[in-house]
Amino acid sequence: MQNPVFSLSSHLIRALTTLNSLCVHGNLNTQKSLKSSQLTSFARSLIYINLVVLSAQSWSAESLQQAWDIALQRDHTLTASQYKQQAAQHQVSAAQANYFPKVALETGYLRTEYEPAAKLNIPALPFLKGVALPFAQDSAYYGGVTVSAPIFTSGKISSGVAAAKAMAEATEAHTNLTRSELKLAIAQSYIAVLRAEHAVTVTTSYINAVKRHETDVQELFDHGYAAKHDLLATQVALANAQQMGLQANNALDLARAAYNRWMGRPYEQVVQIQDIVIPAGIENTSNLGSLLTSANEQRQELQELSKQSEAYKSQAASVRAGHLPQIGISGGYSKLENKYLAEDKGWWVGVVMKWDLFDGGLIRQQASAFAANAQAVSEMEQDTRERIALQVRQSWLSHQEANARMQLVNKAVEQADESLALARERYRSGLAPNSEVLDAETSRLQAYSNRDNAIYDRELSRIQLQHAAGSL
Repeated sequence: MQNPVFSLSSHLIRALTTLNSLCVHGNLNTQKSLKSSQLTSFARSLIYINLVVLSAQSWSAESLQQAWDIALQRDHTLTASQYKQQAAQHQVSAAQANYFPKVALETGYLRTEYEPAAKLNIPALPFLKGVALPFAQDSAYYGGVTVSAPIFTSGKISSGVAAAKAMAEATEAHTNLTRSELKLAIAQSYIAVLRAEHAVTVTTSYINAVKRHETDVQELFDHGYAAKHDLLATQVALANAQQMGLQANNALDLARAAYNRWMGRPYEQVVQIQDIVIPAGIENTSNLGSLLTSANEQRQELQELSKQSEAYKSQAASVRAGHLPQIGISGGYSKLENKYLAEDKGWWVGVVMKWDLFDGGLIRQQASAFAANAQAVSEMEQDTRERIALQVRQSWLSHQEANARMQLVNKAVEQADESLALARERYRSGLAPNSEVLDAETSRLQAYSNRDNAIYDRELSRIQLQHAAGSL
């Protein structure tokens, strides 16, 4: 990513160069026609245009929040979790529908081989003995409307609704967990790009520095002031530096490809993202106790497992209610085509009770299975709670370490620059061997790398700490 300061300097140089050429041209040809105020206005305009361009570049760079917004809109895993959350809400509505009356319409056509008839056997009328008396037709249409509703289910319906609601809340917690993990992964990829960009900048600076030193050694060797060994050692160091540059550029391409995958862009697209703003001083973080409390209250894994256990317990209660009385009411209107009936249609109503006294242990075993699942999820919740506590502690310690490193790296960079300048001067004066310059170059490279790593490690550990505490 281009440094705005360098860009501004180049534009200023161009403006001043143009100004100077105009002044010379004016002095030689038309001094009176071009006033000095016009020249100053022209240079100032160039600077203003440069600042506008820089501002546009800054605004076009993608921030971490923008990256989150883009990725959250298109991530397939998060979308799948949201669909599962919708499905769970539909399950809640389906469970609640058991409270409401059911209306059914039934119609059909019946055909028998013979007309149904009853044989008469009346002692007082012996002459009618054995006579068949039809009571239905051999073909008929029938139909009716039936309304049924539960009155008392011993908690079967209410427990089923509670189980569906708990499972819906567990699914919602899983969606939130997916969103938090996605934001953490995107932040890691975002910072990886910034880290790789700075690694390229540092290695490029290292290559240029070694090249300058190689030029100095070559000049000294040509004049007989440096040994062949010094020139060869410097050339080997330059080849190693160039190899590091190739590796750094490849790492940048890989980091950009991974980041573009989250954004849904072509893998080879060059990204422009905003760099991390280094806060003044050391960032104050919450104490470990408050972070642990926040994690226990807000981590979505714990909420998901807790609601899953609650759902299994409610399902067990709903199944056990099947051993208790189930009372309902039903009524309707029906019609049966029958010429032998005085009335072949009419209303009816009734109360029904069902009580399964023995089913071979089916309901008991089903309820026990749900109860065992609830206990298993509770054990998983306890294990997850312990792992989260460890994760919070590790993230907190990592953030403390990164803050402590920030107090050292800037001073180390200054010392490395000064050490390299002194080593070069001593070598040119013949007071130090060539290896001292190469070692100073390597130390400077390490100092700049340590500074960049400390910056991005602190930012990454801050985000990881938010995730561990359940606030990301």
